[in-house]
Amino acid sequence: MSKRQHQSTPRFVAKMGVVAALILTTGYTFASRYHFGLDTQEVKCIGDYSLFLVDRHDRDLQPGNIYAFSAQGVEPYFEEGTQMVKILRGVPGDHIRVTEQGDVFVNDKLIGQGLILAEEVGGTPADFAGETVLDEGAYWFMGETPYSFDSRYWGTVSEEQIIGQARPII
Repeated sequence: MSKRQHQSTPRFVAKMGVVAALILTTGYTFASRYHFGLDTQEVKCIGDYSLFLVDRHDRDLQPGNIYAFSAQGVEPYFEEGTQMVKILRGVPGDHIRVTEQGDVFVNDKLIGQGLILAEEVGGTPADFAGETVLDEGAYWFMGETPYSFDSRYWGTVSEEQIIGQARPII
């Protein structure tokens, strides 16, 4: 028959302290790099995703990837500084053209369609039509649907506004 050995209370407390410190350090490290973004809109603009993991350290801006940014110039539809998640479609040097019919071109390639929200935001499709070459530090973001409130309506996002790459979860 073996005797069950008991740890001394100080030794048990020390082990629990080490475990707690590891858990807290891991949590702090995760939280300093990542955060979650929640899309509560009824009409989604990127797939059917509602939850995104945002990596604040991943700022390697590549067209076609999804990024979170702090919105500016989007009032009264969203509060200033609202975190938005959209697809990067245009980078500095790209030629952006939006037609009155709502076709959106980047370097003469059709990347989206629709100015469905033009009247809702106080204009006509003609008000949002035009073309530009993106300046250094200026980025063009869009959702996947014609119902996305994005750069078609409020223009570019500055590099300083970009929080990091967002990965859809659910």
